[in-house]
Amino acid sequence: MNQEKIKVFWATPDTSLLGNALGYATHNKFMKKFCEKYFEYTQEADIAITITPANFFIPVPGKFNILFTMWETLDIPNEYIIGLDRADLIVVPCRFCKDLFKGITETPVVICNEGIVSESYPFYQRRLPKNEEKFRFLWVGAPNPRKGFPVLLEAIKFFEKYPRVEIYLKTTFQKPDRAEWVKKLWHGRKQMRSTTQGKEDFKNMFSRMKDPRFGLEEKVDISGMHNNVVMDTRRLSFDELIELYNSAHCFVLPHCGEGWGLTLNEAMATGAPCISGEYTACGDFFDNEVGFPIGYELKESKIANYGNMKSRIFVPSVQDTIQQMINVIQNYEYALSKGKKASERVHKRYTWDRAASRLDDIVRKYSPQRVGV
Repeated sequence: MNQEKIKVFWATPDTSLLGNALGYATHNKFMKKFCEKYFEYTQEADIAITITPANFFIPVPGKFNILFTMWETLDIPNEYIIGLDRADLIVVPCRFCKDLFKGITETPVVICNEGIVSESYPFYQRRLPKNEEKFRFLWVGAPNPRKGFPVLLEAIKFFEKYPRVEIYLKTTFQKPDRAEWVKKLWHGRKQMRSTTQGKEDFKNMFSRMKDPRFGLEEKVDISGMHNNVVMDTRRLSFDELIELYNSAHCFVLPHCGEGWGLTLNEAMATGAPCISGEYTACGDFFDNEVGFPIGYELKESKIANYGNMKSRIFVPSVQDTIQQMINVIQNYEYALSKGKKASERVHKRYTWDRAASRLDDIVRKYSPQRVGV
């Protein structure tokens, strides 16, 4: 039976105003699109939905405010907790966030998983590389420690002696002072090739790439003496991103914590064998049945965005990551069978269509008017 659409004020700003939080921007874009079949968007509605980090949350006066947010570590800054307390209902994408938030706020917390656009990420049948082709490990994310960048640096040092293995790093930087920083990048690359400190220079170069002033928008090999590494900083179209996922023989995400794990979800959907941590949000959809989990240690680290507050984070094992990469190469048919199961799981359970239906159920159940009940 068709239910009447619920009137909702979608209070989340345009995605361009969400800064560099690609996960939030993507979440907002697709959740709003797929909820169109359930919600009538109007500023006059009594219910407001905001998708944002909790420290940026500003409730809409006079409305029932639903905050869709997430977190990645075991300790939460005070300004984040203040944002959580401002909401009438908190929606999170995973069990990890629900358990974490329930211990610090009296606001009700419910789960609504995120997902993929199912038809845009069809299963892709991979094979072992032939002749001179390289076995490609793909990593996609922001160049920061939380996304596992330091772990990839260690893997690069290990696999440099295997020229048939390629590590492909896909990220995107902001654009200010582009010409200046491209010049510095290539100067640094030239220096790397002429020094006996090549490995340390390479590591330092990647460290400098964390600086947001880098404005590269082209595919650049900054490997220097590491010729089996590619750093791709282009702004890809949706189709180009799918093509990149399909080009990978294996996807690697040795993260320190995820609020959801969008890129892992996408890679799994295409059937890529995946190596990642099954802690924090990723444990909702990633495990040994569909991928190659890696171990971790809990360590205390500073969160730069919150006044260097210390928090316990999940630090992925470098040794486990490298060993699982070797396992995938040596047992590729087995790895492909896991990739097939991963694709089936994501397409069955974790799509934006299912997420929108779940959010509709949540709004009907928790809104003051108990819509449709």
